[in-house]
Amino acid sequence: MLKKIGYGFIVWVVPYVSAIPLLGLMQTDPIYFKTIMIVVGGLVGAICAALYFIKIEKDFLKEAVTLGLVWLVLNWLLDFVALLPLSKMPYLQYFKEIGLRYLVMPAMTIPIGYVLSKKIKS
Repeated sequence: MLKKIGYGFIVWVVPYVSAIPLLGLMQTDPIYFKTIMIVVGGLVGAICAALYFIKIEKDFLKEAVTLGLVWLVLNWLLDFVALLPLSKMPYLQYFKEIGLRYLVMPAMTIPIGYVLSKKIKS
């Protein structure tokens, strides 16, 4: 579980830190800013998922579901602690603009686990 949380923290912190020098862009071109954040988050998530699954030898689908859900909840919690107080964004607005995008985490990890489990069985 510690490894899941560690990779989940990386998946959150890299986009968070990379957003800091781009904050001006958020004011001038918010769509471009959000596009960059989605690409950075997706790339970091894909790399962390690949690194995580290199060490996994069984129960791929179970691991994938757990990994995706841990990352989802952890990223929400970290946003509630670090992002929402700074942005003063209401919770509903947060979920509309940012929070629901984190659903891509289990959407990415679960198919990986499914494919790995099918390949091992064949």
